[in-house]
Parts: sequence; structure tokens; C-alpha cells
Amino acid sequence: MAIKKVTIRDVAREAGVSVTLVSFVMNAKVGKDGRLDCPVNPKTAARVLEVAKRLGYRKNNAAASLRSGRSHTIALIIPDIANPFYADICRYLENVAYMAGYNVLFASSDESTQKLGNLIDTVIGYNVEGLIVAPCAGCEPVLEKALGYNIPIVLIDRNIAGDEFGRVLVNNEEAGIQAARYLIDKGCRKVEMLTYSLEITSLTERVRGYMKAMREAGLEKNMNVHSISYDAVKARDEAIAIFKDAFERGVEAFFLPTKALSMYAINAANVLGRSIPKDISFVCYDESDLYAIHDPVIPHIIQPLQGLAEQSFNMLKKMIEEETPVEKSLSLNSTLVLSGTIGFHRTPSSM
Repeated sequence: MAIKKVTIRDVAREAGVSVTLVSFVMNAKVGKDGRLDCPVNPKTAARVLEVAKRLGYRKNNAAASLRSGRSHTIALIIPDIANPFYADICRYLENVAYMAGYNVLFASSDESTQKLGNLIDTVIGYNVEGLIVAPCAGCEPVLEKALGYNIPIVLIDRNIAGDEFGRVLVNNEEAGIQAARYLIDKGCRKVEMLTYSLEITSLTERVRGYMKAMREAGLEKNMNVHSISYDAVKARDEAIAIFKDAFERGVEAFFLPTKALSMYAINAANVLGRSIPKDISFVCYDESDLYAIHDPVIPHIIQPLQGLAEQSFNMLKKMIEEETPVEKSLSLNSTLVLSGTIGFHRTPSSM
């Protein structure tokens, strides 16, 4: 037997007050003194709340947002919410959104354009006021459809063409230059790079930076970029095969432009019985306890995760609230953290 849904009229009838008064109480914010911020007698407000609780009344936020035109809800859609890089961004963004009175819906696209489209349709159904998206390859039509609903969109971490989008990105090409130059300056000449076989702008820009640094150093003939599968099991085996060949060819160093790629590389070195940095030098990506506990500490590039989250939210909020002027394109810098040795050269910390 279906349970009858309790309405605001039921609460008003039971409490002996008007529907309007119940609405005032249920939609009121709680002040710093713990009292409701509404023009209702405190005793009457307390009676309304008691009746609502006893009857099991739940406020219909979706209906309220449709009436007001505001839901104060946004969505963040990233490739993989379990990825520590994106998980940290979620945490920072949730904090800054909460302080501004916004709720955030989180979802993972799994690098699938079809799933991204389904997720966008779903969150639009929840009346979100804006989207922050780390785009996957080929998703332009999906995001253009969302723009057609007048939903403001901020791109985070990755870029696609379009003047309508806001974007908060990392200067990935400069990070690639920085990593390769560091290895070159420490005497490495056979410097190679491992990446994914995905057309993702953040990775292609890091590759471009690596190649630029190699060309500037006159090492173009030594450039070599290896691409592996995004699937974890395949990637691990492919990385081992790549590093086995690299050791046989006398490769001295690798730039590893994501945390996962760094883990595959470290695992491959261990499987093959090689030592870092004695047998090969790495510049890895993002933060990991594994870099820190390694002796010596492995040089790595840290991205401005908090800045990405806070700046993308602030930009989206301004776009939603139509504040002007809106700076719709920001580029943040990464930090190369150096500690330990490259070969036999002691290096300082850059932090």
C-alpha cells in the first residue's frame, strides 16, 4: 500500500497556521544565535517545526528552486572521481562552494563522451545552475548542447575550443619544458617520455613542452614519446615492455606526466631490478608518499589543485550571477619539487 506524501498544507492544517507561514519557517535560514531568520513568532515557528517533524514532512527543494529560479547547485564532472588528483579537486571545490552557499553534484565521465552526455542531461534535470567539466576527447557536441540550455560551463584542467566556455587550466607546456630541462641540465641526454594513447590536451601540451626542451638542447634525435593504454592492466604490462627496451638502449631518464604513469614506471623499474636514480632518473607528476619515502626523494611536479578548484568555482559563480567583468581564461603554474639526487648530483628543494 502506497504511503501518502505529507504536504505543506498538511503541516499548516495540523499546526493551525497558514501555508504561507509554514513556507516562511521551512525556508528560513538559521542565524548565528541559533534562531530562525524569518518574520514568525519563535514559539509559533517551533510549533511548525515540531509538527513537520512529527508528520515526516520534507521540503521539496526542486519545486522551491523552480519557483525562485535559483537552485544554488552546480555539478563537477571529471574523468575519474577515484583518481587522487581529481578527488583532491572535489574536496577543495566542495569547501569553497559550501562557504558561498552552493551545493555540488559530483560525477565521473570515465573518458566516455556518451556517459558525459548522459550525466549532463541528468544534472540539468536537477536544475543545476552551472557545470565545471574536465572534457574528454570528442565531447564538443555534448558541451555545446548544454550551452544551448543557457548553462554556463567552466573547463577545468583540460581545454577545448569555444569562446562560450570559461576555463581554468594549468600551464602544461611549461611544466613539460621544466621537467625535461631539469633532466637535461643534470647531464641526461637520452631523455624519453611515457604518456597515454588519449587525445587529451593536458597530456599533449606536456608532450609539446618536453619536445620543445629537447629541440632547444639539440637533442631532437633522442626524442621518444611512448604511448600506452588507459586500461590499468594493459598499461602496467606495456610499461614493463617499454622500460625493458629502454634499459637495453641505454635511456638515461624519463618524464612521466601523470601520477598513474609515474606508478607504472616505478613498478617497471622494480620488476626489472633497476634502481632510481642509479640506473635511470625520473621526473614524476603530482604528490605521492612513494616519491617522499624513496631514498633519494624522486623529483616531481605538483599541480595547483586548490587553485584550480577555487578559481574554477569563483569563475562559474560570476558567470551564473552575471557579474562583470568576468575573466574567462586563467592559466596556473605548477611547481617542480626537487630533492635527492640525479645520478650523483645533489639537488636542492624548490619549495
